[in-house]
Amino acid sequence: MAGAGDRPLPRAVRSRPDFAEAHYNLANELARTEAGRDEAIAHYRAALRAKPDLAVAHNNLAQLFYQAGALDNAIRELEAALRVNPRYEDARVNLESLRALKKSR
Repeated sequence: MAGAGDRPLPRAVRSRPDFAEAHYNLANELARTEAGRDEAIAHYRAALRAKPDLAVAHNNLAQLFYQAGALDNAIRELEAALRVNPRYEDARVNLESLRALKKSR
């Protein structure tokens, strides 16, 4: 049986470390479990280093930061998503929610 490193996404990341979409897709897979959160964060960051205008990666990274209790980091990522794509409604709604949450604390 093939190991986890033999799956297509990890192989794509190893063979092309600057392949933003491979990092993004792997991060999405890893983010499905709490155990994969830290590694997912690393892969979203790698995707954004390769492709800083990937607004959806900023939004997804913000969700992981929120889950980890890093509210300020989550807000910064959502602001970045909206700088890249001012019409990104999911990011706007998420940002408004987190700002309201922060204000209520």
